Amino acid sequence: MDAEFLIVGAGIAGAGLAYRLAPKGQVVILDMEAQAGYHTTGRSAAFYAETYGGPKLQPLTTASKAFFRAPPAGFTEVPLQGPLGAIHIFRPDQRAEADAALEDMKALPAVKELPADVVRARAPYLLGTEIAGGIDDPDCSNLDVAALHQGYLKAAKAHGAKVLLEAGIESARHEDGIWHVKTRTGDLTARVLINCAGAWGDDIAVRAGVRPVGLQPLRRTIVTIPNPKGLPFDRHGPVVIDVGEAFYFKPEGEGYLISPADETPSAPTDAQPEMEDIAIAVDHFERTSGATVDRLDSKWAGLRTFAPDRAPVIGFAPDQPAFFWNVGQGGYGIQTSPAWSLLAASLILGEPLPAELVAHGVKSAIYDPARFA
Repeated sequence: MDAEFLIVGAGIAGAGLAYRLAPKGQVVILDMEAQAGYHTTGRSAAFYAETYGGPKLQPLTTASKAFFRAPPAGFTEVPLQGPLGAIHIFRPDQRAEADAALEDMKALPAVKELPADVVRARAPYLLGTEIAGGIDDPDCSNLDVAALHQGYLKAAKAHGAKVLLEAGIESARHEDGIWHVKTRTGDLTARVLINCAGAWGDDIAVRAGVRPVGLQPLRRTIVTIPNPKGLPFDRHGPVVIDVGEAFYFKPEGEGYLISPADETPSAPTDAQPEMEDIAIAVDHFERTSGATVDRLDSKWAGLRTFAPDRAPVIGFAPDQPAFFWNVGQGGYGIQTSPAWSLLAASLILGEPLPAELVAHGVKSAIYDPARFA
């Protein structure tokens, strides 16, 4: 047998799980691209926010905080986190949305409401839109996604894991307790087939004869701009998020990273930004800052993939107990990956939920793929 655990997808979901499983048995990671993490992982906005994603994601995000602050010795040579902070701004007509958001965030003691004058003092580039106030998330931080992703892969390889690139799955069949998998580069066998294929997750299931769960990839656009002339700039200022999640932006380098927070349904593909979404992103920034954007530095898009109920899908398939679902990260796969991978590995190995997850309210039943049966 070539592998105890055959992981499909070398992005953050697959790399994180390989890191957890490699000390327990032979791991092989397959990826259809020539570069691990080419799609969503490599296109992340790269920040950590406990308030982001709602109550189903928050326990996994909170349980990941300790790992980011103090990763295991030798995991990385650079810090995984950097200071940032976040403020969810709201206009007078968004008062109800702000109250609902505060209710969702009440489990986080550092979160509090800020009056408008404090919001403007903290984010001096908010010179345009009328602001009634904001919700402060001081623990929000920048993340070094590349260092995290490579740290997972490096540690997994140190325990013997193999990464096979440009080796997409063509078919898989389960016979006599073993998976027989045909890839572009050859055939493999494994005891457990683990689906970390992101937007391609349902496609991998179909190729393995497993019922899909109804994943929907949604395109998200990001642009970067130089700081507009005359606009106050603080490179250490907070990420600004509209309380209704219509847009967000944050200082990045000598300018800003901006997103219209779009969620356009897409087929699994190499996502590219659309001009309309770029224009919407720029318009939100101009109206909120009162500045004029003269040019873009860069633009890109990625796919955030959700299950029908927008909760993660983590667990063995009800119709095939040797097929493990590890998909539906949405836009939260990076910031939840330490806890997410620990939860997934515990389920695969048949071990009790670790105390560090239980302490933060992580409940595996919420993510069980059997809910779609």
